[in-house]
Parts: sequence; structure tokens; C-alpha cells
Amino acid sequence: MKKILAFAIAAMFAFSLSARPGPGFHHGGHHHHHHHGSTALGIGAGILGAGIVASTIYDATHPRPVVVAPAPVVAPAPVVVQQPVVVQQPVVVQQGHYETRVQNVWVEGRYIDQSYNGVIQRVWQPGHYEQQQTQVWVP
Repeated sequence: MKKILAFAIAAMFAFSLSARPGPGFHHGGHHHHHHHGSTALGIGAGILGAGIVASTIYDATHPRPVVVAPAPVVAPAPVVVQQPVVVQQPVVVQQGHYETRVQNVWVEGRYIDQSYNGVIQRVWQPGHYEQQQTQVWVP
């Protein structure tokens, strides 16, 4: 609205300047003076120039607001954890029993502490087989 008002004031100013009597006008009569162009064209150019000046002044004194869009909010994708499917195994009752069996097992060589007359000494014991008892399922 202010831009239109400034343009109208500038147009009236330009029109009043171009409508002033020039050096060829006298009271009581007209003095004919040859013009090199149309008076209407001069008025139009004056209005256009005044409008451009008024618009430039208005734009310089009334800066346009800067509109900044807010940054988009990015939500992280939900984490979906698939639970393992539990398959119920049928219960099977087996007939059978445990038996104790003796097996030969290799034992690596190692140092062992031995006591001789109250003095502890480290002695190397080489690798060897030992017999161990284990439980074995027999169907």
C-alpha cells in the first residue's frame, strides 16, 4: 500500500512539473513555441521516472523480511529386533542308563612341587597316560 502511495505522490509531482507554464506562455495570450516532441510523452516519462525513483527509495528504506525455513527434523528409523522363533521339540523318553567306564587320557608334562626332608623342590614330571573314569550313556 505504501508503494502505491509513494508512486501516486511521485506521479503528481512529475505532472505538476510538466504542467508549469514555460517561457512561451504570457498572460492574456499565447505565444506559439515549436515543441520537439509530445507533451504527453514527457508527462509519461516523468511519471515513469518518478515511479522508479520512489520504488527504489521505498525498497531501500523498507527491506523485505528474510524468511528462513526451519531445518527439517529427521527422526531416526526405529530399530526392529526380530526375536528368534522357538520351536518346541517333542519330548522323547529314551530308554537307557549311564555306565561308568575307564579311559586312558594323556596328561601333558609339568613341574610339580615335592618335599624332601621338609625342603620343597620343583621336579619335572614328563607327560604320561592316566586312567580316568567317565560316565557314558548307554541306550
